[in-house]
Amino acid sequence: MDNTQEFQPARRRGVIFHAGFLLLSISASGGFFMLAMAQETRGFFILYLVGGIVAFLPVPMFAYRLFSLLRAKYILDRDGLHIQWGLRTEDIPMIEIEWLRVADEMPYDIPMPRFSILGAIIGVQQSNELGTLEFVASDSSKLILIATRQKVLVISPGDMEGFQYAFRRFSELGSIAPIKPRSTNVELMMTSMLKDKFARNFILAGLILSISLLIVVSFIIPTRATIIMGFNTALGIMEEAPSERLLLLPVSSLFMLVADVSLGSYLYRKEGFRVASYFTFASSLITPISFLLLVFTSIIL
Repeated sequence: MDNTQEFQPARRRGVIFHAGFLLLSISASGGFFMLAMAQETRGFFILYLVGGIVAFLPVPMFAYRLFSLLRAKYILDRDGLHIQWGLRTEDIPMIEIEWLRVADEMPYDIPMPRFSILGAIIGVQQSNELGTLEFVASDSSKLILIATRQKVLVISPGDMEGFQYAFRRFSELGSIAPIKPRSTNVELMMTSMLKDKFARNFILAGLILSISLLIVVSFIIPTRATIIMGFNTALGIMEEAPSERLLLLPVSSLFMLVADVSLGSYLYRKEGFRVASYFTFASSLITPISFLLLVFTSIIL
């Protein structure tokens, strides 16, 4: 038998659900923004713009959950259980595992964490019989409970029988070099990242600049009916557009900030990529600065 066995969570239905929802949200958001750009009336422009923003709001969360599900795995060896779920990692020594049970075989119901959806059964729930339940699962029909001294982990390997067999086998072999318990989650990573002065300052600067852009635009729109958006070389004239179009700039800036912080956070936790994460965080300053210059240029012209 191999010294290590890797099991994937039950993910097919979860991937289909998350990918479908992402496609729907992005399509709806893009459609609203296209409709907003085509409007000449101020009221309809703002209405469609708000619709595009609302449709896009769940995209980062569902994108992260899809990313987590695609790279999730449970790894067993004779020294312990290793869990990888998105940016979260958990190492549990074999000597700390007290028992393993299939959820359907338990004599009482297992309460699900709040806001659980297909492919993302994540969170902590309290049980009167078992105490603290910590879910790192994707499918409520394939749950396995693993009791440790501090909590009960709930996972969902696609091959439930294979996982149980491998666990029993490794338990019988005994641990050679017990691993140290380790738990790294998104909350701990964010706390560590915000304590880093470079990461914190770049993120805060990007956020402040994006908010400043929104404030500047909010003051300009009521004072101007139109703004200069560029130069038409074919006609040799300056092109004008309704001043409400300026709202697209802070919205785009905030979207880019979310993208840069997400990528930077991923790089930050990877060994050897700390400097690359700083450059990614710093790049979040480029968009709002460029847009601020564009706004002031349009005012001067």
